[in-house]
Amino acid sequence: MHVGGCEQQTYWSVEESDTWTNIKKHLLYSPLGRKRHNREIQLSSAINVGTLPSRFQTILILLYLASQVAYCTILDYRVNEKKALVAELRGRSGTLAVLNMVPLFLLAGRNNPLIAILHISFDTYNCLHRWLGRIVVIESVVHTVAWAVNAVDEVSVSDMLKRLCDTPFFTWGLVGTVAMVFLSLHSPSPVRHAFYETFLHLHQLAALLAYVGVWFHLDLDGLPQKPWAIAIAAIWIFDRAARFSRLLYLNISPRKGATKLVVQALPGEACKVTFHLPKHVHINPGSHVYTYIPSVSLWMSHPFSVAWVDPCSSVTNAAEPEKFAKSPTSTGSMSPSLLEKQPVVDLNDYMRESQEPTSVSLIVSARQGMTRKLYNKALIAPNQILHLSGYIEGPYRSHVSNMGSYGTAVLFSAGAGITHHMLYVRDLIIRATEGRVATQKVYLIWSVRSTEHLAWVQEWMDEILRLPGRRDILTIKLFVSKPKSSREIVSPSATVQMFPGRCRPHVVLDEVIPNRVGATIVSVCGPGAFADEVRAAARDNIGKGAVVDFVEEAFTW
Repeated sequence: MHVGGCEQQTYWSVEESDTWTNIKKHLLYSPLGRKRHNREIQLSSAINVGTLPSRFQTILILLYLASQVAYCTILDYRVNEKKALVAELRGRSGTLAVLNMVPLFLLAGRNNPLIAILHISFDTYNCLHRWLGRIVVIESVVHTVAWAVNAVDEVSVSDMLKRLCDTPFFTWGLVGTVAMVFLSLHSPSPVRHAFYETFLHLHQLAALLAYVGVWFHLDLDGLPQKPWAIAIAAIWIFDRAARFSRLLYLNISPRKGATKLVVQALPGEACKVTFHLPKHVHINPGSHVYTYIPSVSLWMSHPFSVAWVDPCSSVTNAAEPEKFAKSPTSTGSMSPSLLEKQPVVDLNDYMRESQEPTSVSLIVSARQGMTRKLYNKALIAPNQILHLSGYIEGPYRSHVSNMGSYGTAVLFSAGAGITHHMLYVRDLIIRATEGRVATQKVYLIWSVRSTEHLAWVQEWMDEILRLPGRRDILTIKLFVSKPKSSREIVSPSATVQMFPGRCRPHVVLDEVIPNRVGATIVSVCGPGAFADEVRAAARDNIGKGAVVDFVEEAFTW
């Protein structure tokens, strides 16, 4: 971490390596084509076929796929005997199918240790999980077909079918292959998005059946791949045990009972969902949690970014005293002109040691399924406030752990994506004021459809604008794409600005980069099309002398 003032960070603001610049611009941050990466490919307004992997992800997937094809096809052709070649193909494809199931299960877990070790996002691992799954299915089918070809050549088709039914070793192998084929048939994006909860239940049941089939197939003949199957079971058990432990630890206290949940309907079809935990916990900026609300979605869980934590957890590390600030109570709509006039609070009064129970707040935008059902329930509740039983699992940290090592942070948000950046803003301001991070400039860019959406984070924005040193560090730019009237668009000062129309990331960065301090990080959280625009703007500024890094928070599924 390079902590220091504006003058001390000049060295870090200029890119020295052309090689690293080109790698970032044309490989690490690059979409597969010109711009599209997380913008979904739509066949119609109701059907999409998913997103494209990035250029780097595509290269990794193609290289891995090539290695699988090579291992299965570079056989000992000198034998020149069909039966022997098919048997060798059967053995190699079966071996690879079981071997690839190990990372397949690892990358699907919420407690994937590689996220913390390599600082690669869960979203990237989820992409690799999907492609690994397709490879395993293909190899399983090749393995089964290769066996069937030789079995038919030995006797007949009817004998081959009889052996599948009468011999447990072959029966369980067929069960595993059929389950894997089913996994591939019900997993395409249109099916996942149209029937997500049904898909998830069927996916987990089919994965279990596939594993059971593989296990007995290996066990009955004492095959040498059995230890890999044991490793798969260990990975699954570890992930489930860790999830259950997190759930119990966060939500149950012998002295203070269980978590209490309050849901408040907000303008713009969204809910503020606040989990009042029975204990004090540390939650890092950029974290996300999985919510369980039994009265709305039974045992299902759904991921959301943590929008706010009270008391404050803005500490350098978990060993330091945790401090917090009380949020001002406010019930009106967000008004930047009023926010600018908030009195500055003394830092010593604002931050004091505390072990008060933690409240975790989320913003849930009403879309389909669980989110729409929750919003409708809150809408008809007295005062539009709903008290329910609910729990959270987590928190799961972001793969970005060094935001404070950049002199300039440009945080782009669209819609409910603002939730990912709120805690980063508070954390960076507090620690910058104390001289504990390199950050000297923070730009929060938020694009919304209407001014109603500003109410989603109104009370938290009030609190941020009251922080000491905020005026020197933070600049907020609000873009309202569909304002009801021009009177709604009021820029009260140079540090809180409102603009009508859509956010144009290129224009924002063209203004920010020349005035940067130190290295610059560009972060984005929002719909796929918006994220792709920010990615393109960030890449355009790489290779022009400035050190610019790009990170994206996404939950593609």
